[in-house]
Amino acid sequence: MSNRIYDSSQLTKRRGEKAVAGSFLSRMYPTNPSVQPQSGAGPLLGDYDSSVMYAVKTGGMTEYTRYPTCVGISPGCPCPELNASLFPGPLAIPGAVSGITFTVGSIVVSWQAPLSGEGPFTYLVTPYLNGIAQSAVTTSETSYRFTEINEWAPYTFTVCAMNSLGTGPIIPSSSYFLAPPSGLSDIMNGGTAVDICPSLKYILNAGLNTMLKYAASVNLGPTRGSRMMYVWVASVVQAWNWVRSESRISGTHDNWNWSSKATNPLSDSDSIVWLCNVIDYVTPYFVGSGYKSIYNCPATVVDRVKTAGQWSTWVGLWQTWYQYRVGDGNVAAAGTQPTILENVNLNNPLVVDGTTVNNINGFPGPQKWTALWLKKYNGNPQKYLTYSWDSVLSTCLSEAQEAVIQNEVQPLTGAARDVEVDVVKDATATLNDEQKCCAEFWAGGPGTVSPPLMFIWFWKEYMRTSSAIVDKENIMYSLLDLSIHLFEGGRVTWRLKAAYMEARPIQEIRRRYAGQTIQSWNGSVDGAQWTPYQTANFVTPPFADFPSGHSHFSTAFSLTMNKWFGGEIVPSGNIYYDGQTLLSPLFTSNATQAFGSFTIQTGKSEVEPGVVPITPVTFAFGTWDEMSTGEYGAGISRIYGGIHATTANITSQNVAGVIDALINSAWNIQTV
Repeated sequence: MSNRIYDSSQLTKRRGEKAVAGSFLSRMYPTNPSVQPQSGAGPLLGDYDSSVMYAVKTGGMTEYTRYPTCVGISPGCPCPELNASLFPGPLAIPGAVSGITFTVGSIVVSWQAPLSGEGPFTYLVTPYLNGIAQSAVTTSETSYRFTEINEWAPYTFTVCAMNSLGTGPIIPSSSYFLAPPSGLSDIMNGGTAVDICPSLKYILNAGLNTMLKYAASVNLGPTRGSRMMYVWVASVVQAWNWVRSESRISGTHDNWNWSSKATNPLSDSDSIVWLCNVIDYVTPYFVGSGYKSIYNCPATVVDRVKTAGQWSTWVGLWQTWYQYRVGDGNVAAAGTQPTILENVNLNNPLVVDGTTVNNINGFPGPQKWTALWLKKYNGNPQKYLTYSWDSVLSTCLSEAQEAVIQNEVQPLTGAARDVEVDVVKDATATLNDEQKCCAEFWAGGPGTVSPPLMFIWFWKEYMRTSSAIVDKENIMYSLLDLSIHLFEGGRVTWRLKAAYMEARPIQEIRRRYAGQTIQSWNGSVDGAQWTPYQTANFVTPPFADFPSGHSHFSTAFSLTMNKWFGGEIVPSGNIYYDGQTLLSPLFTSNATQAFGSFTIQTGKSEVEPGVVPITPVTFAFGTWDEMSTGEYGAGISRIYGGIHATTANITSQNVAGVIDALINSAWNIQTV
């Protein structure tokens, strides 16, 4: 330390000391420190050890840093070593940390050190609970474990690096992280828990969130999305069933022997560790190698549980089953398009550009489905989405059973069809804000999940938040049951669509009302330019009208939830929705409401942005049936939206009931 009495004599003395210190490094030293100095290098003549040592002993001399070509004595020295190392410029302040990630236990926040700046670094980590800053911590490590957190609460974090020169950029985490139940951290470290339901709910919620986010990011449609979710859910429940003493299914279903189990069942807590590892193992098969685990169980715990659960045996069986499902025909079905014999209007797209008038009555099949061509948004007409999806291998339905269903339902024709299309036309002309919001709420859109996966989201949120759901086996097997219903519903619905190839309302209204002024949701229009209440870059899905996928999926959901949890929705006070933005473009952030209640804020419409709704609109669903067949349920939303007619809606609801009975009979999954 230098003496800090800066009178004139002290300043004079310090200048002398700087000169003495500088003299101990001859200018004859080479710039490369690995090269020996030239002969004769040393202090300047007249400088002696005693003159330096006295000042050092008495504490009056500043410590100096010796560099290959100079001694660091003051700012402004022209030596490059001094400027770059002792008195760095702005680049020596820490750069940005990167790669902020989270793992369970309670919440472990990790990041990567800056690539620029002079170390050593310390880090300032600030947690935010519901957007409110909590007490910050400082650490020299690149991770920090936060304890005493609010379970199930959403946390975000900021991290910045610091060194002796200053503080680097403050980097926020790209997403929030739900705080896990405390019992999960204990279990992962080899402990036990009396009640594993909170941990089970957390693990499933995190896994389903990963799958839903992936489906939204790659824009998986209803059929492919429901199949992917079924295969993932079945994989997870198979693994759970493998190590549990209790089972709700017996025998072989969809080529998996549910009666086959590990020699000795695992305890409840070990089953949780097992499930963490199962999800980490199977999920990359669906979402790719970018998957990152949020679990960090000690290796000794993992090895013990895997050995007890006969991990290698289960993995071998699962790999065989997974390859069986890979070859179920989904790849071919996803790319198949109808031929000219199956789609007589194949070369006659319906141009939707606000000016073109199509002579629809001149098409080979005026009342058969034809593709839309949104020239402003797409360079080519629509492709039919998964035309032959019914060819994908069923989990339990026979060809004979599906043929019976097809023979017992059919769309309306003639005057009856004209009447139901007019109902759609008149309904969309008089929509109020609630009906408009209903149409958009259920429609989905870019960045959100398709209709069947919307109901997976509803399931996970109800399981996560309802204190009434306490049976761990019901949690697992109800999810399997729901995923089967949604997958089979997509198969059968698309079979019927392909069988009848019924035109959509936009085609029928334009065919019958071209050249006439009619009322629509957007005012008086020429019938040749009528559009449904949908966004301009979507207009109508790329498949036939009859029957409705939304109506089948929502009815299958309500039937399944009624079976496992009763008809009434039992919320547990206000909850923070997790991943609500996956549900609908109407939501730009998560909200805190009672489960089953959803509020659309003023002006959030994508069809009429800034205009609809004039005041906030809230949908409060008190039963599962209301979500399907209620006044603002998924079924009626398609009529409000102008993309399905009544027969398409009602027929799908009826068919969903038939499929429900067939699934229950074949799989025979027990609720108790």
